[in-house]
Amino acid sequence: MSSGFYAELIEEITELIAQRRIEEARTKVDTELAMPYVPSDVLPVLRQFDQQLRGLAAENRRPSASGMSLDEIEESLKGGREQQLKAVDAMHGMNLRSCLDLVRVYLKTDPDPLASALLIDSLIEQQINEELTLNRDGIQYTFIPRYQEGAAESDGFLAARLQLCEWLENENPSLFNLCEQVLIREAYLALPLGFEEEEGVSLAASCVHLVYCSMQDEEGWRQFVSQQQLENVNLFDLKSQFI
Repeated sequence: MSSGFYAELIEEITELIAQRRIEEARTKVDTELAMPYVPSDVLPVLRQFDQQLRGLAAENRRPSASGMSLDEIEESLKGGREQQLKAVDAMHGMNLRSCLDLVRVYLKTDPDPLASALLIDSLIEQQINEELTLNRDGIQYTFIPRYQEGAAESDGFLAARLQLCEWLENENPSLFNLCEQVLIREAYLALPLGFEEEEGVSLAASCVHLVYCSMQDEEGWRQFVSQQQLENVNLFDLKSQFI
């Protein structure tokens, strides 16, 4: 990877994200992405940061800032990703039992993966006791939010995070922070499903692999696999790389 300025920049952005200083990280990422030239090994990392920051902005939902009517929410749910995220942000501060018909229609329209995942997380948080159906990529998932686990509650997620801690938290904190963000994003995108405990190692390894791929550091990945004896571990096809 490019050294000097860009290495320091990536470390600084990673630290800002870890500290939840989202606006400062957003400014740095946007500034660099607007430059006429960015090194080929740095550009994928900046794009990964961009995805992470979009997800974190949606996760930091502030109901008081929404100010949207039901009609405006309904119209926004028919729009693109940013419009859907804005609508879901507004719905987080509402009693979702009062607008279940709207929720039902939205979830059946093959909605944006991140926006729908955040809405499902809100439904779980409010323990909605109604059967709902999500249509995603041609597959239908029927679930009752009250009986689903939240994004960061499944045994597989907890096992994967523990594994990342053991591998990286002390050895490479910057890489750990990046992998943790990928893991959190995957946990949301998996909703209404979760991960099993026995999937923890594979899930953790998959997050590390995605980060190394984003940095175009194949040699670093090979060294990590050898060091942690992961040659026989099957990797997940993570959703983060497709959205």
